[in-house]
Amino acid sequence: MYRVHAPGPRERAWPGRVNPVNRVARYPPVMATDGPARSTGSDAPRRTSLARLYGNPTMLALLALGFAGGLPNVMITDVAKAWTSAAGWDVAAVAALGFWTFPYALKFLWAPLVDAVPVPFLGRLGLRRGWLLLTQLGVLAGLVTMCLLGPDRPGAFVVAVAVVAFLSATQDTVADAFRTETLADEELGAGASTFVTGYRIAFVALGAGILASADSIGWRAAALVGSVAMVLGIVATLRAREPAIARTRPGLRDSVVQPVAAFWRSWGVAFLALVPFVLLFKLPDQLANGITTPLLMKGLGYSAASIGWIRQAFGIGMTILGAGVGGWMVARLGVVRCLWIFGVAHCLSIGGFLALAVSYGATVHAAPAAPPPTWALVPAIGIENFVIGLVTSGFVAFLMGACDRRYTATQYALLTALMAAGNALAQWASGALAAALDYPTFLVAAMLAGVPGVLLIPFVSGKRASADC
Repeated sequence: MYRVHAPGPRERAWPGRVNPVNRVARYPPVMATDGPARSTGSDAPRRTSLARLYGNPTMLALLALGFAGGLPNVMITDVAKAWTSAAGWDVAAVAALGFWTFPYALKFLWAPLVDAVPVPFLGRLGLRRGWLLLTQLGVLAGLVTMCLLGPDRPGAFVVAVAVVAFLSATQDTVADAFRTETLADEELGAGASTFVTGYRIAFVALGAGILASADSIGWRAAALVGSVAMVLGIVATLRAREPAIARTRPGLRDSVVQPVAAFWRSWGVAFLALVPFVLLFKLPDQLANGITTPLLMKGLGYSAASIGWIRQAFGIGMTILGAGVGGWMVARLGVVRCLWIFGVAHCLSIGGFLALAVSYGATVHAAPAAPPPTWALVPAIGIENFVIGLVTSGFVAFLMGACDRRYTATQYALLTALMAAGNALAQWASGALAAALDYPTFLVAAMLAGVPGVLLIPFVSGKRASADC
C-alpha cells in the first residue's frame, strides 16, 4: 500500500495553523488489505521522553475527553453509592447499583451504528464529534434528572442511573474510537494514561468535592453542581479536530459484519484466549470496588468527608500518577512486559484493605464503635490506586493495539464491553459474596481472582491486530 505525509502530533486533535489536507496522511485507504500491521506484543525498549509523549495538543484533547467520560462514571458509581449509603440503603442494595451500569457491557450492540452513521443535524462536526456532542448533552440532562429524583425514590433513581450509563457508554465508545484513530503506535500508552488522567480528575474534582460538601449543602445540591461540569466536555468536543480516518467509513452492514470477521482473521483460535483475558485481567479491582464504599463507611466507620478527601482526592491523585508512570513504562518496555508487571502488582494491591479489615475487625454484621485513625487509610488507598493507574495504562494500550483502525469503534466496544460485563457482574455479585464471606475472606478471594488473567498473558501477547499498512 502507498503512504503519504504522516502528520505530527499538532495535526491530530486541536485546530491550528497546520494545513488540514496533510491530515489524511497517516491512515491508509479503507480498501487496505486485511493483513495486520501493529503488534500488541512488541517489547523493544524505546527511548521516549516524557515531554515528547505528553507535551502536545493531542494529549490535551484526550485529557478533556477523559474528564467528560469520567464525570458520569463517578456520578453513577462512587457518588451514587455514597449517597444511597447515607440514605440508609443496605450493603447488598448499594453494591447492586453496579449491575445497573450493564449498558457498558452491551455497547458493542450499537457500536456499528456509531461507527457508520453520522448524527442527523450534526454532520458538520463529523462522525466522531457529532456523536460525542449528542451523548454529552444527553448525559448532562440525565444526570440533572438523577439528582432531582434522589435515592428517596429508589425505582426512578435506578432507572436514571441506567439511562445515564447507556449514554455514558455510548460516549465512551466514540471517545475510544477518537483516541485510537488519533494516536500513533508509540503514543498508545501515553494516550491511554492521559485519557485515564482526565477520567480520574473528574473523580477527584467531583467525587471528593461532592462527598466533602454533602454535609454542608446537602447531597442533592452538591450532585447538581457536579453534573454541570459536563459543559467542559462539550467545549472540548467543539474544539477538537475530527480524526482523518473517520471521514471515510464503511456502510452500516460492513460495520456489523467486518469487525468480527477481521478479529477472527487476525487472531484465529487465539481469540478464545483473548475473551477470558479481557474478562479476567482487571477482576481483583472490579470485585473490591463493589464493596469498598460499604467497607469504609459501614465496616470501618469512616465519614463521607474522610473518604472523599482520602479516597477521592489523594487516591485518585495516586491513580493519575500511576497512569502517567504506566504510560511511560509502556513506551519504554513494551505492552507485554508491562502486563506481567502490572498484573502481579494488581493482585497484591488489595492487601492494604485486607490489612485494615483484619486489624480493625471490619465485619458486615455490625458497625464499629469508632472508626480507625484516618492515617491508617492512606497507605491502603495510595498503593491500590497507584497500581490501578499502572494497570489501566497497560491494559488500555493493549486493547487499542488489538483493534483494526478501519473498525475502531465496534472492535474496541466489543473488547471493553467484555470488560464492562465482567465489571457489572463482579460488582453485582460482590455485595452478596461479601455478606456471605465477610470482608477479610472476600478480599483474599478478590486477590486470588487476578491469577487466571495473568496466566493468560502468554496466549494473547504475540498477536498483531491492526490494519495500518
